[in-house]
Amino acid sequence: MLMLPYLTIFSRRIPTYGIAAAVGILLGYWYLHRRTRALPLRDQAELELAYLFGMVGTFVGAKLLSLVTQLPQLLQDLRAPEFTAAMLIEKYISGGFVFYGGLYGALLGTFIYLKIVRRNVWDALRVLLPLVPLVHGFGRVGCFLTGCCYGVPSRFGIAFSHSPIAPNGVRLLPVQLIEAACEGVLFFALTRPGAQRRGGRWMLGVYLASYGVLRFILEFFRGDDYRGFLGALSLSQVISIATLLLAAALLIPKRTQKSCPG
Repeated sequence: MLMLPYLTIFSRRIPTYGIAAAVGILLGYWYLHRRTRALPLRDQAELELAYLFGMVGTFVGAKLLSLVTQLPQLLQDLRAPEFTAAMLIEKYISGGFVFYGGLYGALLGTFIYLKIVRRNVWDALRVLLPLVPLVHGFGRVGCFLTGCCYGVPSRFGIAFSHSPIAPNGVRLLPVQLIEAACEGVLFFALTRPGAQRRGGRWMLGVYLASYGVLRFILEFFRGDDYRGFLGALSLSQVISIATLLLAAALLIPKRTQKSCPG
């Protein structure tokens, strides 16, 4: 199957991953604009800025965690006398992102902004949280077009022919598309009125629990080794376990303290 890792637009070669991610971000903004158009202009502006802070946090967090997974090789390269700043940018800075870093970076960036403007975090998340699976789903489509984050060999798989990353000519399970489809389901589930009436805390707990289980399982079907391992588990599986614990803390109702009479 012919992949499209790059598109040539006006004589410039542009990675399709970046195009897919940009489409997801723009659709996220469109959804946010439609969702908030009945709100006062100040509320609209605050939520749009929270989305912007979340996107900045996404890229920073995803890049930092990517560097963590490559840390042994990075330290080895930095000690090599022939290693240059240009090589550092090309090999480590220009590409390579890890979603869990992006997820928690997005949450942190959003939380920081909402605290600065003194807006209720959980109320804002009722609107903002569905954007996470929406944008991520398009990012995974970009992964598939490029051939990164590929799956294990499988007779049910798809063979890449022009991927600069995945082995070409081998039928590989399209875990990227499976994850993208599941993210689409999560997006539509979180936009349902019933889910939004439960509040941002509940929605975040459900999303983290759902994605934590999904990612833990899909990691068994990943064929690339370029994402870090801790013992028998991948780094993402370890983070999935921590994510499930966080989801449980969010979903378990807080006990109301009863004061003693008298």
